Amino acid sequence: MELNKKPLRIRELVVMIFMLIGLKGGDTTPALFAENAQNAIWIVPLVSFLFLLGPFLVLMFLLKKYEKYNLVELVFHLIGKKAGTLLALLLFTFGFISMFSDMRNAMEEINYLYYPNSPTLLLYVIFLGICLLIAHKGLETIGSLTWALNPIIVITIIAVVVIDLKDAVFLRIFPIFGDGVGTLLREGISKSGAFLEIFLITIAYQAFHQAKYFRTGMYLGSSLSGILIISFYIIYSATFDYNTIDNVAFLYQESTEVVSLGHFFTNISTLFMVGWMFSNFLRFTIFLYLLCWIFGAIFEIKRFEGLLLPLGFIAMIISLIPPSFAVNEMVFRENTLQLSTPIFFLFPFLLWIASYWKDRKT
Repeated sequence: MELNKKPLRIRELVVMIFMLIGLKGGDTTPALFAENAQNAIWIVPLVSFLFLLGPFLVLMFLLKKYEKYNLVELVFHLIGKKAGTLLALLLFTFGFISMFSDMRNAMEEINYLYYPNSPTLLLYVIFLGICLLIAHKGLETIGSLTWALNPIIVITIIAVVVIDLKDAVFLRIFPIFGDGVGTLLREGISKSGAFLEIFLITIAYQAFHQAKYFRTGMYLGSSLSGILIISFYIIYSATFDYNTIDNVAFLYQESTEVVSLGHFFTNISTLFMVGWMFSNFLRFTIFLYLLCWIFGAIFEIKRFEGLLLPLGFIAMIISLIPPSFAVNEMVFRENTLQLSTPIFFLFPFLLWIASYWKDRKT
């Protein structure tokens, strides 16, 4: 596996995590959580983050202990090549499924909200083509571009928050626990696989001049992403009442429709399209690159950039199989999250046990 010639910096990792995790506040993930949580939607990601905190810290501990290994190499080192290949392929498979199901939802959103008269396949090809052009430039270029465009995206987010706060009614977040604590715990735990990217990005552990830069970027990026997601979900709860929040597919876009800037600017959602589109291009570019890197590491393909086009094309074809957004989101994606959650929760502990066993034998 060839490393980047120039080391990445903390700020680039922070913004890449921000795109992968933090901007789930603006995709279709809130609709998935709101199905049962309703006005307590903001507590669900909090439960998910707390549930994943343990395995995340364990994985970071192991990466620090074995600094010369990235995610796949660490798996191979601790549990062997054969078992490690099976585990790494399992992680890759669930990551790949998560990417193409999320990509299908993004295409549906673009098609439905902005280009209703355009064929979905055409939009998909254009979108994927742009992602591939950026991804072929390498992780350094992706990180630099993400950092350069981040101010536009942040300004867009701040503008949405400020505008939504005008019509927000924070009494709508009550009762705090919505339909009950049990429901929130069940939803938060079973769907915590929605944030699996935080584990996959550790494949880039060696792309930094010093390992501590990576760890600092991971902790900072994860914390900021969690704060953003919970803040956005609180605003959704305050903007929509409990009777409608679970019936809105695109909560972020809908939150820009319910308010206006005076009598002359009633449809302001198009003003936020640029930042939202930039964030989606960057998010799936990063996601696709990381998955190709993982696949290349599993099968020892040094120039894994050649995998970008075939894996991207396969992702597009498979994601078009579900007949509608509802089937893709509420059936396929939800079931996949429930399957992937225990895998991503348990595998760091498996590696930890293997590490402990190795230490005892030496």
